[in-house]
Amino acid sequence: MRIIRQIRHIRPTRARRRFRTAAGLSGAAMLAVVCAAAVAPEAVVAPVSDGGKWRRLGGEASGANGPQETEKSEGAGGADEVEGAAAPPRRADAAPALPLPVPARSAAEALRGYADRLEQAEQLRVAAAKRWGVRKLPPRPPAPPEEKAELKTEPGHITGKGLPPVITRVPTEDKVVFLTIDDGAEKDPDLLRMMRELDIPYSSFLTDYVVRDDYGYFRAMRKDGNRIHNHTVSHKELPKLSYAEQRKEICDQQDNLEREIGERPRLFRPPYGAYDEDTLRAAAACGVEAVPLWAEEAFADRMEWGRADRKFHPGDIILTHFRGEDVWEGSMPDMIRLVLSTVAEQGFAIARLEDYL
Repeated sequence: MRIIRQIRHIRPTRARRRFRTAAGLSGAAMLAVVCAAAVAPEAVVAPVSDGGKWRRLGGEASGANGPQETEKSEGAGGADEVEGAAAPPRRADAAPALPLPVPARSAAEALRGYADRLEQAEQLRVAAAKRWGVRKLPPRPPAPPEEKAELKTEPGHITGKGLPPVITRVPTEDKVVFLTIDDGAEKDPDLLRMMRELDIPYSSFLTDYVVRDDYGYFRAMRKDGNRIHNHTVSHKELPKLSYAEQRKEICDQQDNLEREIGERPRLFRPPYGAYDEDTLRAAAACGVEAVPLWAEEAFADRMEWGRADRKFHPGDIILTHFRGEDVWEGSMPDMIRLVLSTVAEQGFAIARLEDYL
């Protein structure tokens, strides 16, 4: 009751008005603000970044030795600013400074606005599903685990000291599956638009010889937040090659993707799922940390199941390919419609593979 009375008797302040219009506060930061408000409304902060500065929203920053003096700026709104990349400076031996106070009622109002934006985003997603003819849309995935599971090679696959683990599913109890797309032969712009509008995460494993004519397509995919991984330079059956040849296939593609996409992949999938111990040794030498295979495969007109029960299990990895109507009985969007409806009907969500691996 004391907290409620404190919140009710907070008078409107200029700081509160500034906080209402502050930009750049993430959902996690907003939740932290509101949780702090419930415990100590007088010490709630809003860590609003502004060009490498923290914008003071009212009150004084105080450390172990009392209030710290700061240079005032009469910029937009007359708010004080403290120079620094992360927070107001303090002595190395001083206790952590108390946060800058913001009225708890303003924090709650901002959280309501954040919730409204989430609801609007979901409405847009549902509308997009209707436009794309998705019969049933999977739910949003749960929050990613705070700590990623330790991966171990699954039974029946090659393992050994220093070799990356080989898996067909991610160890998790969450009702999530992961969508992965191989090679890169078909570059359908509708796929990018559809996945962006539906906000469905996926991961791609690229082969250089079929994507080198248009890496820009996959840079756009990466810009949407979807990660790119290694599927060799020329899509050869690796166990038929020598160790040196396998290493060249994998390491050269690591170099290609680092140059073209901007990051060196941690994951590698061998073409056809075919590998031997030399493959894993070569992959490790090229910086690969895990070898995800798959439990199910999706086509435009059907699902192929790796288990007799024909059901998803938590953490299953779904394989599909960049293909078009010249190869499939349908298009890439047709395949996505089938995957989404099947996943939704079984009560699963599609999560981002890299959030778990």
